[in-house]
Amino acid sequence: MHFLKTIKKQEIYLPLKDHGIDFISISKNNAYQIQVKTSMFQKKSYFWFDLFKEKMVYSDRTFYIFVCKSLGRRQFMGKKHNFLVIPSKLLQKWIAMRKFAGKKNDSGVFNVFVYPDFVNKKWTYKNKGKFIDFTPYWNNFEQMK
Repeated sequence: MHFLKTIKKQEIYLPLKDHGIDFISISKNNAYQIQVKTSMFQKKSYFWFDLFKEKMVYSDRTFYIFVCKSLGRRQFMGKKHNFLVIPSKLLQKWIAMRKFAGKKNDSGVFNVFVYPDFVNKKWTYKNKGKFIDFTPYWNNFEQMK
């Protein structure tokens, strides 16, 4: 995965069982738990990720990486690779504040629709009248040093 190149000088460990964490990244001084969510560009409009409330893991060293994938050589806002690197504690806060809309007929699943704004170079979550600016987390691996 391309974003692993971004996490420089770190060893990667894969858990034997996936209990909400895809891999653990360990550097000289820090260890991080990483959950990866991937979506292809949908209907020339958005990326779609599902978060399952009962599988969420929260800690100061846990990050969710939303991989916004496009076909071929397409770029979004001048970048071929686009990741939203979001601390799990922030996701926990947003869930508690009801900033994410629940899936129809299943309140334990959150449909996270991420819309790239090509004109303003922004990444936003929008669903059922709710809105979060994800732009500060766009390719922001600096949080994991």
